[in-house]
Amino acid sequence: MAGAPYGNKNAEQWTIEEANQLFDTSIEKSVEDDYDFIGEIARDLGTYREIYVYLKDKFPELKTKYEKILSNLEANCFSHTKKGLIKEATGIVNLKSNYKWTDRVQNDVDANVKVDIKPKDWT
Repeated sequence: MAGAPYGNKNAEQWTIEEANQLFDTSIEKSVEDDYDFIGEIARDLGTYREIYVYLKDKFPELKTKYEKILSNLEANCFSHTKKGLIKEATGIVNLKSNYKWTDRVQNDVDANVKVDIKPKDWT
C-alpha cells in the first residue's frame, strides 16, 4: 500500500510555506511589547509552543527564525522584569526555564582524566 490509508487523520499537514508563515508572524509578534514567552504567541495564533521545535527540526532552514523569536522574547522578558512590569521572580523563572539563564558557571568534571601534579620542591 502506498501512502497513508484513506481517512488517515495523522498525516503530516505542515508545508515549508505554512511553517515559514507561522514563524514570520511569530517574529512580528515577538517584537511587540506584549510577549515574554513563546507559549503566549502560540496561544494567540491558535497553536501550541512545541510546534516551533517540531517545525525547526523538520525544516532546518527555520532555525535562524526560531532563534530570532526566542532572542526577541528573552529581551522583552528582561526589559519587563527590569522595569517592574512583571514580577522579578516570574521574570527570573522565565529566563532560567526558557532562555538558559543560570546563577553560576557550570563546572564539569571528567573522572577519567588523569591530573599529573608534581609537588613543589621547597629549598
